[in-house]
Formats: sequence, structure tokens, C-alpha cells
Amino acid sequence: MTTDDIEPALEAIQFFANSANSVRVFEALANGVTTSSALAERTGASRSTVARILDEGESRGWVQSEGSRYELTYMGDLMIEEFHTHLETVEGTQQLRDVVNHLPEPARKLDIRHLRDAKITTPSPEWPQAHFKRALELYQTGETYRGLTQVAPEIIVRTLADAVERGQLELEGVIEAAFIEELHGNPERAAPWHTFADQVWVYDGHIPVNMHLIDGRVVLWLGRTEGDRVREGEGLLESEHPDVVSWAESLYKEYKSEAEPLDPTTLPES
Repeated sequence: MTTDDIEPALEAIQFFANSANSVRVFEALANGVTTSSALAERTGASRSTVARILDEGESRGWVQSEGSRYELTYMGDLMIEEFHTHLETVEGTQQLRDVVNHLPEPARKLDIRHLRDAKITTPSPEWPQAHFKRALELYQTGETYRGLTQVAPEIIVRTLADAVERGQLELEGVIEAAFIEELHGNPERAAPWHTFADQVWVYDGHIPVNMHLIDGRVVLWLGRTEGDRVREGEGLLESEHPDVVSWAESLYKEYKSEAEPLDPTTLPES
């Protein structure tokens, strides 16, 4: 793209980017035909500001009028829709600005706009275990759980086992075979796994994400990838956005379909 092509496009973006009132006026126009006085009342902008925006919109072919009534052209509708898409992408990136580089690879396929309302819990010098505490809260209060993981820290396994034993939690999960093999020589560590071993599937390969579905909520561990492992040191992301939940459910089913049920008899007794 040449400079001659870029400049008009940048000017069009600036029409919205430099004025929140322009965005509000076009959003209001997207709802249908209306008058400039109604637009001023609806947006809180002055009548002179609304008039200026409408005039410029008409000069660009984005707005058309008949008498005192205004409406968006097809081109104007496209412009505000595409600007919203860009704005939501930026909002999603800003929401994740401290952790976006720590999203596990599969999660980078998500539309970042769908993570604008995600809840992020990160460690801090004052509270280095904040994300683990939040995860335990979710496990302790959840009613349904599905996990897709490389590894399972002992404190999390014991928390889940306690909830299953109380009859509070319905659990199933898929985990890497390499981790299950580590339990074979450790009866104490394997003990809580007997509580739900018949609901665990073993995947003979690499799982590039540590993710849980709890009561329709996606809980995603954030961390650096070191070799074939995701080091869960950067925080926890939670999302209930339907598209994020759909992505997580699809990913879980994909790995489960290629996994084998865990044979409880292969786990050592304490």
C-alpha cells in the first residue's frame, strides 16, 4: 500500500478516533432515521457539534439527509461497524496488556475482542500466590469441572478430590500420560487420584495448555512455555464469554477424543 493509499484511510479513522462525539452520533444514527436535535439530546453533544459531524459525514458519503432527517448510508454503516471492531480489539489487548504475551499458544487463536471482560488475577510481591488462591476458590465452590492439563499440582488435586468426596463436584479431566507416569512411583501423591480416577482420560502426547471449565466458566492458566511445559507463574484468566466457552469446550473434546480412560489399577495404593 502506497502513502497515497494510506493517508485517506488514516483520515477516515481519525474522524472517529479523534472525537468520541463522532462515534456516539454514528452509533445513534445506526439505530435508524433521526433528526439533528434528537441526536444532540441522545448523545449529549452540542447542536453545533452534531451539525459539524453530520456535515462532514455527508461530505464523505457516510450520511444522507432529507429535510431535517438523517440516516447512515451503507458505507457509513460499514465504517462505524469496522471502527467498533478495531476499538474492541484494542480494548481487548489493553485488558490483557500485562499478560497477553503469556497466553498459551492455543488461546492465541481466540478473537481478542472476546477477552475484553476477562477477569485477570496475577501474582504480586505482596501476594505472590494470588492466582493460586483464586483458582482454589473456584474449585472449592464449583459444581462441575472439566480439566485439560499437562500437570496437576498436588494442592489442586487434593482440593478437587475433597469436593468430589463431599458429593459437591462432578469432575472429569484429560491429562498428559507423562504426568500420570510420574505418579506410579509415588503412592502418597497418587492417593487423591483414586477418588476420581474413573473420570480421567490420559493423552499420550503434549497438551499445550492448562485449562479448566468450571460451571460454564473458562479458567486459563497463564505462563511461559519452557520446552514442552507451560510454567504457571504469570496468572489466571477467567472468561464467561460464549465464544471463549465454545472454544474451550471444543478444545477439550478434541483432546478427550484422542485420549484413553485411565486404568485406576495402574495407580499405586498408599
